[in-house]
Amino acid sequence: MLITNLINLYVKKFNAAGINNSLEEIRSMIQEILKIDLATQLIEKELIINEKQKKLIKEYLDRRLKREPFDRIMKKKIFRDFELDINHNTFSPRSETELLIDIIIDMKLNPKHILELGTGSGAISIALMKNFPKAKCIATDINQKSLDLAKQNAKKNYVLNQINFICCNWLDIFVNFDFDIILANPPYIKTEVIKKLEPEVRNYDPIISLDGGKNGIDCYKKIILGLAQKPFSKNSKILFEIGYDQAQKVEKLMKEANIMQTSVFKDYSNQPRFVIGTITKSTS
Repeated sequence: MLITNLINLYVKKFNAAGINNSLEEIRSMIQEILKIDLATQLIEKELIINEKQKKLIKEYLDRRLKREPFDRIMKKKIFRDFELDINHNTFSPRSETELLIDIIIDMKLNPKHILELGTGSGAISIALMKNFPKAKCIATDINQKSLDLAKQNAKKNYVLNQINFICCNWLDIFVNFDFDIILANPPYIKTEVIKKLEPEVRNYDPIISLDGGKNGIDCYKKIILGLAQKPFSKNSKILFEIGYDQAQKVEKLMKEANIMQTSVFKDYSNQPRFVIGTITKSTS
């Protein structure tokens, strides 16, 4: 079968199924599964694949037609400049989350001691350790299976010696804090909205990583309340990823907990997506 005929056939099927960027995804999948690079696909118009190759790639393309995400099919995700393994236990990190790392770099914070709450696949902690090789990090998650994967990803990316993985619920086990920065990308989608999400999200990302409660801010309340009850080192930074409509609510919660000097940063779509604040005096 001509590979161009297969591509054209599935572009039509993908478009009918409501899948965006269909041609790009199909070509990427052919590259990953059949090891036929993009240049070859574009240049060799008469390239023929055999029946075994055809059966194999159709199996994967048909999975995508059922709206299983490309990264879930491949069981891996590129985050910034490195590769992560992912599975059904973890949220698949989004490209906009990469901006968390850029914010820290651009603000010249140069953290030495970092706490990430809800690490999932380990994407944020691993990225920070790669950018700050002298830093140390504690990465937590409530799901031990997620932590096992995060640890595997840290080893894969040569930063395992910088990260301590702890299974706990947000701040429950911590007595006091001596972190330069605390980060979290908690669930922030309103419960009633989840059923309206794209099937790639609602059917494949763990619900626990999506559901932020009735107003979408339940996890921020729990984290910030926990922060308010702990003794801190002076000038610790708190950095959250947030929903596009949650900046004012989260800033208010932070200020009520004595987290001041808040700033909001926008994502690639120019939507408010991150908020950072400073604990301006010790709460011990």
